[in-house]
Amino acid sequence: MRQVSFRIPASTANLGAGFDALSLALGRYLRCSIQPSESMEIKTSGVDAELIPTTEENLICRVAAATAERRGRTLPPYHLKIENEIPLARGMGSSAAAIIAGITCYEILAGDWLSEQELYRCAFEFESHPDNLAAALCGNLISAAVADDGTVIVARLEISGKIGAIVVIPSFELSTEKARAVLPPSYSRQDAVYNIQRSALTIAALTTGNWALIREGMKDRIHQPYRAKLIPGLEDILKLNIKGLLGVALSGAGPTVFAFADPKRSLEVGNALTATFAEHGVEATAHILDVDTSGRFIDQT
Repeated sequence: MRQVSFRIPASTANLGAGFDALSLALGRYLRCSIQPSESMEIKTSGVDAELIPTTEENLICRVAAATAERRGRTLPPYHLKIENEIPLARGMGSSAAAIIAGITCYEILAGDWLSEQELYRCAFEFESHPDNLAAALCGNLISAAVADDGTVIVARLEISGKIGAIVVIPSFELSTEKARAVLPPSYSRQDAVYNIQRSALTIAALTTGNWALIREGMKDRIHQPYRAKLIPGLEDILKLNIKGLLGVALSGAGPTVFAFADPKRSLEVGNALTATFAEHGVEATAHILDVDTSGRFIDQT
C-alpha cells in the first residue's frame, strides 16, 4: 500500500460560556503520513517534536491499536511520519487531534472506514468530551452534546462573515487533569443559567455576524474563575476592553487564551494580550489564525 497523508486541525474549546459544548477548529495542523512497513518506525518534527514519543506509547499509536482491538483487526507494522504544528498541553486540542489521527491511521491501514458514531465510540475510550473531537473531525464552529444513550450529536455551524481569530500561547504547560481538578463538584442555578444564556448568545453572534454580542457571550462562571489561579494574568486578560477586541476566553483548559477580534486590529489585540501576560511575568506569543473549515483532510491523490 502506498503512503497516505492526512491532516487534523487544532481547536479551541468552550469559547467562554460553552463549557464542554462549543468548539472552533483552527488553522494549525497535526500532519501525518503512514504506510505499512517491515518494522515499526515513528519520526517526529515540528512544534514540541521532542515531547512526542517515538515508540508504541505514542498516543496516535495507542489509539490505532485500541481501535483495531475493538474492531477485531490486526494492524501491520507501519512507518508513521508526524509533522506537528499544535503545541502540547496548551489548550489547543492537541490530544483530540492525536486521537482522531490514531483512528485515521487505523482506518487507512485496515481499510475499515468507520461511521461517525463508531469513530466517536472509539475516541471516547481516550477522551470523553465531544467538543474538541468534533472540531478536529469536522472543522468549523461546533456545538456538540452526548445523548442519554451515548450518541454524539454534532451541529457544524458556519461563522457569518470575516472575523479575526487569535491564540496567545504562554510558555508553560497546563494539563487538562490539573485544570479540571480545580473545578467545584456543583454549581448554583444562577451560575448555570448565566452560562446557558451566554452560550446561546455566542452561537447567535457568530452565526449571524452580530459581533457586538460576542463580548458578553464569552463571559463565564463555570470554569474560568476557578482556573484563573493556575494562569497568571488571566483575570486581567478577561477584563480587557480595548479597541478591536470582540471577546476573549481561556482556550479549552488553558493556559492558552483565545480571542475574537476585528481583523484589521488582530495584531494590536494580540500584542495587548501578550503584554498583559508579560505584566505577570509570563512570556507568551500571539498567533493570528484562520478558522479551519474542512476538519480532517485525507489526501486521496
